[in-house]
Amino acid sequence: MFGTMSSKKMITLKSLDGQTLEVEEVVAKKSLMIKNMIEDDDVMDDEVEDDDEDHVVHLRKVTYKVLEKAMEYCKRHVDEDENKVVNENELKAWDQDFVVKTDKSTLCNLLLAAYYLNIESLLLLLSKNAFHHKTSEGKKTNEDMRILLECQQ
Repeated sequence: MFGTMSSKKMITLKSLDGQTLEVEEVVAKKSLMIKNMIEDDDVMDDEVEDDDEDHVVHLRKVTYKVLEKAMEYCKRHVDEDENKVVNENELKAWDQDFVVKTDKSTLCNLLLAAYYLNIESLLLLLSKNAFHHKTSEGKKTNEDMRILLECQQ
């Protein structure tokens, strides 16, 4: 009748705008930057706080909205890294849906966040998407791309 309680270690991520997001450690560690911050006690001591065995990681360049989207992506891709059986076609379809359902401005900020957080698979997915937009609609300058993605420099 009673299920076993999972004792998954949770990490609290604090965004640029001061909001916090609690995620499983394995999900947060899809970001190589966060993984390194957690695992290397000497790196950025002011960026990681230990509080009642929970880590609070301060991410000074990512807003809550974008951080939430990045962690949504990471959560879906955790099984891929843990060598669990993942239907590749299903994952590709999910990735495509993830991109299509995200507005252009958020995609631009998510691309920057994927670079900052060092989430390689998300960076690759969003870079391919940006490249596809650039090549499928004719030759575009960098300024055209900023306008298309509603990015600010």
